[in-house]
Amino acid sequence: MRSFRSLTGLLMAAGCVALALGAAPAGAQQQGQGNTPPASPPGGSTRAITVPPPAWQVPGIFGQRPSRTVVPAADETRFVPGEILFELAPDAQAEAVLRRYGATLIASRRVELAGTTIIRARLAEGRDLRAVLTQMASDNAIAGAQPNFTFELQQDLAQPVSTTATSTRSDVPTLRLSDPAALRAPPVRRELPAQYVVDKLRLGEVHKVARGNAVRVAVIDSGVDVGHPELRGAILGAYDALGGPFEPHAHGTSMAAAIVAQGQLQGVAPAARLLVARAFSGKAGSGAANGTSLQILSAIEWAVNQGARVVNLSFAGPEDRLLSRGLAGLAAKGVVAVAAAGNAGPASAPLHPAVDPNVIAVTATDAEDRVYVRANRGSHIAVAAPGVDVLAAEPEGRYVFSSGTSIAAAHVSGLVALVLEKRPELDVAAMRRLLTETAVDLGSRGRDPVYGAGRIDAAAALSRAQPLTASRP
Repeated sequence: MRSFRSLTGLLMAAGCVALALGAAPAGAQQQGQGNTPPASPPGGSTRAITVPPPAWQVPGIFGQRPSRTVVPAADETRFVPGEILFELAPDAQAEAVLRRYGATLIASRRVELAGTTIIRARLAEGRDLRAVLTQMASDNAIAGAQPNFTFELQQDLAQPVSTTATSTRSDVPTLRLSDPAALRAPPVRRELPAQYVVDKLRLGEVHKVARGNAVRVAVIDSGVDVGHPELRGAILGAYDALGGPFEPHAHGTSMAAAIVAQGQLQGVAPAARLLVARAFSGKAGSGAANGTSLQILSAIEWAVNQGARVVNLSFAGPEDRLLSRGLAGLAAKGVVAVAAAGNAGPASAPLHPAVDPNVIAVTATDAEDRVYVRANRGSHIAVAAPGVDVLAAEPEGRYVFSSGTSIAAAHVSGLVALVLEKRPELDVAAMRRLLTETAVDLGSRGRDPVYGAGRIDAAAALSRAQPLTASRP
């Protein structure tokens, strides 16, 4: 993180306090098995902000310069009220900009993936966010500005695997358990229902060829229960972009297990190594969780600095200029990003980051290859993957049936890890092409806005990915 000491002094003299957004990658906490990620340590500001031109102003890096500011539509509410993210033009000073717009510094962070330093500020009470952003559009001291957008995790219909016959769904198999406290103390053998995903993706056949050995997969999500029996030994590092008390959360735990489970469940890439980053807040017993633009960018950049080759993005929200620049930075580094299409329904507008050209967008299908009824549609959908009534892990050793495009995206991230074990040179464009060309065509013939190219075929993808060997003379 760049230093900003004199700025802090000026603001503190005015009664303001500069807060660290989160640790830079070098200060990220890596956790051993069973530990929870602590809050990121504070980092001080140390001198006046004067930044070099953003990377998108350098020809040939990110293409044409995007709109300088993003003013949300009148009906757009997916952002943190009263907060703006802005970038300075070369030689501009933050103190003057903050005074001009009646704003107080919250934090500043250099985000190399986006090629810029982002300043997070809070507007004074009574200042209208849209009016301020509109003014910033013509301010030569501002290189870019936008709200601090919020995104939501994309998973629905979590149904506990029940020990009784009182489930609200008659088709949910029961799970015979011993005392619930024993779930937290291995080894406890339990009888789990069959996992249709295993047969649908032909994992028994596939794992004879590849298991994702040592491929680093980042899960940008809510808090993962790193002590869950399905995840023991699979977590390479953990990062917390939020700070504050850590609570393991159902969504992040389910996504992690879908990729690497190796206990009672069978993950798609059980030999991969996970980098888990908490960028979404949520209560332990709640399915809902949200994260902001800057939290997500912080987590992604940490993961890349830890050597991630795959980044799983099982969330959705509004178009975000800064996040899109970060995703372009990912693609430039050869990292493959996989995103959930979203669960807003067939009539929804496309959601981000799935619609971004630098990700592989994934929809969800059931055991009969029918599309998930709440899945988004669109020409940006690349492939489908199992994502309806999937047996998934939850914190404290629990299991649930889960539906949504989130877990479908996690299955694709696992397949990407398998392919990268054999073809580590593939980038996001080449990976998308391989997955779409080997997919099982569903729906209308050829690619369509419901299924994309069709449901992933892990065996076919691995067969295509096998390195060519020289023929004998």
